[in-house]
Amino acid sequence: MKKISFLHCGDVHLGHLQHNEPQRLEDFAEAFRQVVSYALQKRVDFVLISGDFFHKRAINAQVLEQAVGLLTPLKEASIPVIAIEGNHDKAFFQDKGSWLGFLNNQGYLNLLTAHYENGQLVLLPWEDSARTGSWLDLPGVRIIGVGYLGVTTAARLAEAVRFVDDKKEQSEPSNYVIFMLHAAVNKLLGQDLAGVKKEVLEPFRGKVNYFALGHIHSRYEIDGWIYNPGSLENVHLDEYKEGLEKGFYHVTLHENKQEVQYIASHCRNILILNVSLTGTLEPEEATRRTLCEIQEKGLQPGAQARIRLMGEVPYSPISLDANILAQLIKEKYGCLYVEILNQINMPTEHDSASGDLVKREDIERLVFGQLLNNERVWNPGELEAAVRIVQNIKEMALAGEENEAIRGYLLKCTEDFHAGKQSPSAEEGVSA
Repeated sequence: MKKISFLHCGDVHLGHLQHNEPQRLEDFAEAFRQVVSYALQKRVDFVLISGDFFHKRAINAQVLEQAVGLLTPLKEASIPVIAIEGNHDKAFFQDKGSWLGFLNNQGYLNLLTAHYENGQLVLLPWEDSARTGSWLDLPGVRIIGVGYLGVTTAARLAEAVRFVDDKKEQSEPSNYVIFMLHAAVNKLLGQDLAGVKKEVLEPFRGKVNYFALGHIHSRYEIDGWIYNPGSLENVHLDEYKEGLEKGFYHVTLHENKQEVQYIASHCRNILILNVSLTGTLEPEEATRRTLCEIQEKGLQPGAQARIRLMGEVPYSPISLDANILAQLIKEKYGCLYVEILNQINMPTEHDSASGDLVKREDIERLVFGQLLNNERVWNPGELEAAVRIVQNIKEMALAGEENEAIRGYLLKCTEDFHAGKQSPSAEEGVSA
């Protein structure tokens, strides 16, 4: 068997305008550009993309231009790109084809898909003239791809396994088989998100040498033959874990030996920081403490940050304006994006005395306060009164109160609000 070298990446999410920041659009393109550069430098035989090449099914001209520009160097270097559709790539039901299908038709990649006959999944050989098929033969390697199968994944894989040993019409004898699937293994179980148990793949053991997965954004490997590289960039802030890399695999085969090397990609820096505000007596002191802890932790220019404010304080949590604090941090440290999670006075675990979880009313109060705070500038005390009004109206609606009663309560609140009085309770509104 001659030496074979290939790359395996997934979940590129090209076109992701994360946080509505144009720079993030470029970041996701740059992450895949690293894969392309590495492929050209190492002169690999082919590149696998295990789904979710795009972030959205409907892309704009800028994202399509990015995709063509990124794939062109591989095409010019005669390095085949073999791809499958992820759940983000699949065309809308009423559309005839996806944008990955367009790139396939233009020869920038080879898109492998499952086919169906009489309701059963079948795997068909690649036809270059029609640019369609489920498996493709390259020298010494057969690559099979079915893409995203959703809730039917387990059942469809049971139908697919009988095709794996089919060597008919094979252009060159191969003893190395790759199976590409956009699904989670031992994750997302019980959800309609293509989560299957590892046992579902066991019938493929001994028939498939390398299971090339996508879908889960963090890297994992199972039993030395199932590989999921994760995303190349942090698609969500909560994906970030200190010490965990993002990247792709470089696989080499020589003399029937397989070597799998994980290549880390360079991502935009992220800071995840929990700040305890217990002991602060006023919002201004809380702001100073937060900035001090950020200074100690270190926040690089251009980074993204998620700051979680926690602890027990004597003042109202909504008096600490999250938007103003985020803007202050962004300007002070030159951050690209700052997210503040205000969880002050919310228990972080079970209350040992009552056994209660975080109270729904506390969560509602914070959410309503943040939403109202985005709409206008409030005088001291006004925001808390407005939050109480919104909570009371919600409770009245859930209790089945008539529209007239709710309207009467709202009118009474408006009068009292402008007069500087405390807002009435829901019960007072109903009786008015």
